[in-house]
Amino acid sequence: MSAARFDVLLGEAETARVQFGRTRRVLTATLVVTAFAIAASAALGGAAATTARNGMLAYTALEKGEQLFAVAPDGGAVAPLSASDSIEYEPVMSPDRSRIAFVSQRDGNAEIYVMNADGTGETRITSHPSFDWDPSWSADSQRIIFSSGRDGNSEIYVVELASLGLTRLTTSVASEDNPTWSPDGSRILFWSDRDGDDEIFVMNADGSGLQQLTFTSSDDDDLFPAWSPDGTRIAFTSDRDGDQEIFVMNADGSAVTRLTQNRAEDWWPAWSPDGARIAFGSDRGDDDGDVHVMNADGSAQRAVTAGREAEDFGPSWAPDGRILFTSDRAADLAVEVANTDGSGRKTLAPSRAADVWARWSPNGKRLVLVSYRSGNADVYTVSATGAGLRRLTRHRLDDVAPSWSPDGRRIAFLRGNDDRAVGLFVMNADGRRAHAVLFFDEDDGVCCTAWSPDGKRIAFTLNGEIVTVTADGGRSTGVTTGGDDAVSSWSPDGRRIVFESHPGDDWDIYVVSSRGGRVTRLTSTKGDDEFPDWSPDGRLIAFSSGDLDELDATLWLMRPNGSGRKAIPLPVPAAIPDWQPVK
Repeated sequence: MSAARFDVLLGEAETARVQFGRTRRVLTATLVVTAFAIAASAALGGAAATTARNGMLAYTALEKGEQLFAVAPDGGAVAPLSASDSIEYEPVMSPDRSRIAFVSQRDGNAEIYVMNADGTGETRITSHPSFDWDPSWSADSQRIIFSSGRDGNSEIYVVELASLGLTRLTTSVASEDNPTWSPDGSRILFWSDRDGDDEIFVMNADGSGLQQLTFTSSDDDDLFPAWSPDGTRIAFTSDRDGDQEIFVMNADGSAVTRLTQNRAEDWWPAWSPDGARIAFGSDRGDDDGDVHVMNADGSAQRAVTAGREAEDFGPSWAPDGRILFTSDRAADLAVEVANTDGSGRKTLAPSRAADVWARWSPNGKRLVLVSYRSGNADVYTVSATGAGLRRLTRHRLDDVAPSWSPDGRRIAFLRGNDDRAVGLFVMNADGRRAHAVLFFDEDDGVCCTAWSPDGKRIAFTLNGEIVTVTADGGRSTGVTTGGDDAVSSWSPDGRRIVFESHPGDDWDIYVVSSRGGRVTRLTSTKGDDEFPDWSPDGRLIAFSSGDLDELDATLWLMRPNGSGRKAIPLPVPAAIPDWQPVK
């Protein structure tokens, strides 16, 4: 989901990091509570007593993010193809018009599924801990070719639908992606980086007879090849002229012709069944992306799905003339509870607005959260059962990043707007007597409050460093220096603070004494490790890992020394965990 789309979902307010002054966009979505502590503790070697002390975990998740839709090539009403809450994309209809193949993350990672053309009869086709994607039908609608990461890099496989038997077609150390069957079923197009950059290749249907079709410089990429219905031409995406545009060439790689030319990005071409038109994705006109259509010679370009704040991409043309595509237009945000296996899901506070940043009360009976249901960000509380939703703040500015005092009598939060942070505030747990503890300078970047276990100090991020201030605002102390640090959580004994930092390309988890000093790095994975939260018994740290910009984030647990990392299987991306105390 694009950053602009998130801004719309959040009422044009700040995003889930809720950082004033220096905003970094991250995943914002549904607040979910799940009782996974027993399985997680066992996986990390914990005892039943550890589970009892830690209770449940609240976190932020995105439901109905990327979903499957269909639209007529001339525009008009957009119809959903599935009703799942999980991330689903790349819908492709079979040549016999009876079924649709697609990718779904409903089981925790990307797998190939097939359903009837009317959306019924969903069947899982692949099952592997790695990701499977890019499905393409054979001409007889009996086989599906796809990309898979099960061998450590992206390779191409084919599956027989009758037996679910798999055959690996490529064995390169490079990545092979986006396979597409020729109309007669004899050849397969794909793109690969085996020569150093992404180029388009073709091979026989059994993996033999490999031939390279495009040859660009090392800085350019040719992607998303698509056969014309008669098999004589290939449309593809290339940035050989500076930005991504749609090109077409003969099936042997000759006569390359550019079809689109603008400053926007155009990608993912798909031919109409009669070969007269090409659908493609483009971000021209906005920052999100819409499905466009043009004649096969590049003329008469126009948007099909424009006019709505959503990201529409990955078109494929069905034999009946509809265009299937992926979109985040159905994103649905709500507060829920759920068991570890996904059962018992219940909406706690139904709303069409975003509810984010849930924090358990010290007695584990209520949650404080930020909701945009009033038009801007305000602080609310709700019981663990979903009853008794109560609005605590009613200010023209945004009130965000709340945290409870250890005795449950007060709540700290930040107040500000898109332009600047105003101050750190404290109020009674019923919303009364809100007062400023600390005011910020106009250029300060501020984020993320966390109350110390003894109730004497409040930690927060100030201009990329972790700072603590006495609860009355009398004295502030720097804990970290010279970094890009955020989202802190105290150890239960108050001696250490776990936080995230961005020293290089990725965010990782670190720990430091609450008095400052030497910093110890706990994670160093590819991708972003964020939102650490210490368990009430001090034995575990929960955090999220992945690429939130691409809606790829998973909740993890680890020991306080960084060992014993264990992913928590959830059907939706998740972030911003918070442990429930159990008295």
